[in-house]
Amino acid sequence: MRRPARRLTAAAALLLPLTAGCDDGPAAPARYGPADARITAHVGDRFEIAVQANASTREEWHLVAPGPSAPVVRGGGSRTETDPGTEEMDGAPHTVVFTFEAAGPGSARIVLLHCTFAAPCDGRTPVSTPTPTVTPTPTASPTPRPERRVYTVTVG
Repeated sequence: MRRPARRLTAAAALLLPLTAGCDDGPAAPARYGPADARITAHVGDRFEIAVQANASTREEWHLVAPGPSAPVVRGGGSRTETDPGTEEMDGAPHTVVFTFEAAGPGSARIVLLHCTFAAPCDGRTPVSTPTPTVTPTPTASPTPRPERRVYTVTVG
């Protein structure tokens, strides 16, 4: 009976090197949020910037110029993720995820534009909220500008 046990042990020893290099595939990209103004990555790393939006309230995010510098950071597009627990809710907020790849050593800026009903990005007239005025003003107040969120990416 010792002989089959030796064969089984020998077969297992031969198969062990075949499984040593197995993994679960590429690592998930690192995810950053609005508060992460500085991002550090290595060449070949993928990373994401995730921001909250709500299209039903005219809140949206856009990747704008100067945008990623192709030699340092390449954009990989964007996608929308439904926030957990809001799948069946009309007008619920969602997460917009911008994906990037660290292409080469250096530094780059990624700029996102946060558009809202009060500070639209496409030239629409902002929705004003009624406020009581004591005295009329001779000039109209300027349209608020959308917020610019700047991320500095360092690739080493």
